[in-house]
Amino acid sequence: MADILSQEEVDLLLAAVADGELGSEHESAKPADGPRLASYDFRRPERVSKEQLKGLQSLFEAFSREVSIVLPPFLRTVVRVDLIAIDQLTYDEFILSVARPTALAIINMAPLDGNAVVELSPSMIFPIVDRVLGGKGAAISELRELTEIETRIVTRITMMMLDCLRRSWDQLIEFRLSINNIESDPLIVQIVAGSEMVVLIGYEVHIGNIVGSMNMCIPLVTLTPIVNQISQQTRYTRRLSEREAATIREVLEHSISKAMVPVDAILGQTTLPLHEVAQLQVGDIIQLGTSPNRPITVEVANIPRFYAQPGRQGENSAVQLTSIIRD
Repeated sequence: MADILSQEEVDLLLAAVADGELGSEHESAKPADGPRLASYDFRRPERVSKEQLKGLQSLFEAFSREVSIVLPPFLRTVVRVDLIAIDQLTYDEFILSVARPTALAIINMAPLDGNAVVELSPSMIFPIVDRVLGGKGAAISELRELTEIETRIVTRITMMMLDCLRRSWDQLIEFRLSINNIESDPLIVQIVAGSEMVVLIGYEVHIGNIVGSMNMCIPLVTLTPIVNQISQQTRYTRRLSEREAATIREVLEHSISKAMVPVDAILGQTTLPLHEVAQLQVGDIIQLGTSPNRPITVEVANIPRFYAQPGRQGENSAVQLTSIIRD
């Protein structure tokens, strides 16, 4: 038969727990300085932290702005590239989500080890091909694989975008990006094992009135050497306080004030036929188109900034500033 505690014994136990003198069996068995435990999902290893994702978002937004600037002159139409999402998933999940056929560019990420994949959807790439070949950028009604000429155009467009990627990442790493191959079937593109984690960056691309999509798939193992630098760059990117901004402004103004700039006083100008210029001799007089009663213009770094009156200071020619030229 189990022992029954008296009321006095119950009161003593409650008092001991309240004073911290008595803990649970679990607490007493737990080591005081034991290792810290963290959850780990073996199906999704090496996930990117929120800080690192924030840094990646900043870099890939810069890339979208670069592409939005470079493509319009080439395609002769308005182009806007919007970052939609940055996700983490396995490579198999990415491949199974890609439609067939499509345009998949396999990118060498040197100096990083490994490759990445850029997927250009048919709704994006065929209007681009149509505009490059002289059309109005019409979409196609039935999906098909790219021809040899269309593949060359896709390669050129992709190289232009890789140049944009280099510029947007140049503060972090100097990429030497190149295209290994262009494929249309995602099932034959195997840059890493299917269970490897990848970072998927999704874009919405507006080309005139046409809307398409573009996806970049970069294996996490490829980004590992620089992923910590990405998070550090985000950590130190912050808004300056008013005191820091004033100090930096003062240093910049002090440095700029020492800069040497050319100052030219334009006494007058005139236009002569070339044959008269060829016949000019020493001692000839050229009449300038300036009235002696009107002020002359003083240019600073070839920009008109002041009006002045010519004169002398001692034995030197000089001008006296009379007014500022307002923009």
